[in-house]
Amino acid sequence: MDQPRRFHLQRTTDITGVSGTGRVADGVLWPDGTASVRWRGERPSSVAWDRLADAEHVHGHGGHTVIVWDDPEPAPAGDCPHCPDGHTPADSGSQPWHAWVGPERDGDGQPTTIHVARAAGAHVAESDAEWISTRLNPAENPAVLPQRRPYIGRLGRGA
Repeated sequence: MDQPRRFHLQRTTDITGVSGTGRVADGVLWPDGTASVRWRGERPSSVAWDRLADAEHVHGHGGHTVIVWDDPEPAPAGDCPHCPDGHTPADSGSQPWHAWVGPERDGDGQPTTIHVARAAGAHVAESDAEWISTRLNPAENPAVLPQRRPYIGRLGRGA
């Protein structure tokens, strides 16, 4: 991971009676694996952890508090014979993604295809398709389920 990744702590039951329920803290996982957590409420505070797992162990209360990722998991670079660095990850790079309804139609004349491509004709790799698919079908990928909201990233309309 080379970028910070935001998360929050979501609590269903307040075991200690101090923090309440719902979104009780906001946090950042840093590229070096450390984490910063800022508690909400009447007496807010900040704490730094050497490992996110330690914060989860202390504040998870047996599953009553879970980490919910506000930023998507970074995309893997993947293998690409055209890119000297392996391939630009799907969630970065200078060419944003665009999506548009294609000309394909069913028997009733309704559109049947959405095309997704990088801007400026940049090439794509299998890892890009896998990354997009996991975000469109989170139930098929347990690693994406905790996100609680769809990732919209830099996808936009265009041709």
